[in-house]
Amino acid sequence: MYKQQCKVLSTVLIAVILMSLLSLTGCRNSLPGQQEYREVTDCIGRTVAVPKEIERIAALDPFAGQAVIMFGHGEKMKATVGGVKRDLLLQEMCPALKDAAIVKESGTVNAEALLSLQVDLLLLKGDVILNIPEKEKIEKLDIPYLVVDYNSMESQIAAFRVIGEALGEEAEAEKVKAYYRSAIERIDAITKEIPQEKNPRIYHAVNQAVRTDSKGTLGSDWISYTRAENVALGKDLTSDGKNYYTTLEQIFVWDPDLIICNESGVSNYMLTDKKWAGLRAVREGKVYQMPIGVSRWGHEGGLETPLALFWLAKLIYPEEFKDLDLKVEMSFFYGTFFDYTPTSEVIDKILAGEGIRSASTASTESLNN
Repeated sequence: MYKQQCKVLSTVLIAVILMSLLSLTGCRNSLPGQQEYREVTDCIGRTVAVPKEIERIAALDPFAGQAVIMFGHGEKMKATVGGVKRDLLLQEMCPALKDAAIVKESGTVNAEALLSLQVDLLLLKGDVILNIPEKEKIEKLDIPYLVVDYNSMESQIAAFRVIGEALGEEAEAEKVKAYYRSAIERIDAITKEIPQEKNPRIYHAVNQAVRTDSKGTLGSDWISYTRAENVALGKDLTSDGKNYYTTLEQIFVWDPDLIICNESGVSNYMLTDKKWAGLRAVREGKVYQMPIGVSRWGHEGGLETPLALFWLAKLIYPEEFKDLDLKVEMSFFYGTFFDYTPTSEVIDKILAGEGIRSASTASTESLNN
């Protein structure tokens, strides 16, 4: 009789425990202390288990930082790089950015500072992983990390997919990718009909007057869709390992039809410095400041590449693209993907490429002031 009572009590106790566990799993996706993961394949083919519930992110790549804000998770970004904090428009879109820590400078990650932030996900630029000591340092932290890397428009589209999947924003990533491909198709449909003799020769100044594009870079790829000739491609350039440089003398030899500059102040320097005065593009006033929005349009670390494509196509083929309203495209892009409606004053600042990117850590001053 006693044994039978014990057996009944044991059965009841087990049932109570099972019911308790079931009630817990009904309220959450996993048992207390457990975490659910999703598998994400990053830009270099690594498959990484990423927590489904991400609360704290370190985006140590400019493009990744912009994309995190684009996908609506900016308040979770606890660490980033200095370049992201220089962009005033990003701070206008995501005020929480001002509190993000800078834990990577000159290619070196401050592991102790990063660890103290207790992030759930780390987004890294490819050059960090190519640096063996930095890679070993990162892996010792035992934080899930994804490598965000690209060198063309197509691979940049894939990078949106990586970040979208990591944040559980696959649908939003698909929208961005569709817009990106649509921009390429719209430009290609017109430029492929333009006679080759109308295609201009362009010099692209990247950050500095004599820094430029090389083959296999994002800048060389997006410019190619306009059918313009990028005068630096296939030429002898010097390199510091990741950036490519030419000389003023060489630019005189190339004699481009026009020059586009992605860093604020560089076009004005070229147009006013006596050393550049003899260059045909300078004499004719065909040196242009590129727009700067979330970041520098068309820059290797920026995500506004489709807008850069529209801007350049309209600049060099005004008649063929007379129906393209760049301001409408900008309003659609920022409104759709950043949930941000730029005023006409902000749009003008973006197009001028001035007063929208700080020379140092960006303040929280409104772009409309």
